[in-house]
Amino acid sequence: MSVTGSAVVVGVYDEVTYKSSSGVTSGRKAYFTECGLVASRNLLQPNTISGDRSRALPLIGNLDVSGSLNIEVSPEQVGFYLRHAIGAPTTTGADPYVHTFRPGTLPVGLIVEKNWVPAGLTGKVEHFLGCRIGQATFDIPTEGPCTLNMSLQGANYAIASAPLDAAQQDAGHTGFASSDCTVLVGGASTTCVKQASIAIDNTLDGDRYCIGGGGVRKDIPEGFAEVTGSITALFEAFTLVDAAMAGTDTTLELLMSRGDGLGSAGNESLSIKLDHARLALASPAISSPGGVEVTFEFTGYKSGATDKPWWSALKNAQAATTIS
Repeated sequence: MSVTGSAVVVGVYDEVTYKSSSGVTSGRKAYFTECGLVASRNLLQPNTISGDRSRALPLIGNLDVSGSLNIEVSPEQVGFYLRHAIGAPTTTGADPYVHTFRPGTLPVGLIVEKNWVPAGLTGKVEHFLGCRIGQATFDIPTEGPCTLNMSLQGANYAIASAPLDAAQQDAGHTGFASSDCTVLVGGASTTCVKQASIAIDNTLDGDRYCIGGGGVRKDIPEGFAEVTGSITALFEAFTLVDAAMAGTDTTLELLMSRGDGLGSAGNESLSIKLDHARLALASPAISSPGGVEVTFEFTGYKSGATDKPWWSALKNAQAATTIS
């Protein structure tokens, strides 16, 4: 009988030691729309000539762990991924809590676990070790769920017979929809935006294979935190074109909120903001006799020693973004 993706349980874990499950005891059930994280290893053809046209035994190449993990954004789940994409937050308050993120040192790493046992494959649990989030993109569509699409790279891979944590935490999932959202440009809310996104690229260095290292990545250090955003909007004025022409320092903020937005259960919120950004010039094209639309691209940058391009605040009822 064919295996179905809906039967596979995916879990995530904070690593204690990089690319190792040692000391890892607590995990969390992941709610996801796609888990494209896979392991692959090339086979290399030798060039030895041995008296006929046949090749010799193929050689084993380096191990690659990479792929996507995509979710619909919910206040119960997103804090864990923000910490691994941005760095550890500053947390204040006491039920509700405010977790404030700015780009910093990334955590040691994370483990993604695919448990195939519930799908009928006894004793088959995949562990993708030493994973780090390279790119993370938050997207608000015209209609539907807000999404977070992540690109991961990892260091090692193993198949176990059982999950690392047989009783994973289940924080639940109540997703944000576009109807819960507000887009602010330059600090002012706007009602002419059809689609908006903010992304971070940690410019991971994944080419860290060493002789004698068993063909696995030694580490995956982060580089610059490159922060960008975009909006597709109904064209109503030249305000943003003028701002791009002038090189104006502006902001782009995506606010997802329900209830009073202060963080208690049913009243959570997530704000993601490019605190300082420049607009790329984009003059509107006329492609039909009807309404005109234009897409504007934002690039975030730091202003001063402590004022960084990305700022986000998650208000929820969870005391921490770690798994314990």
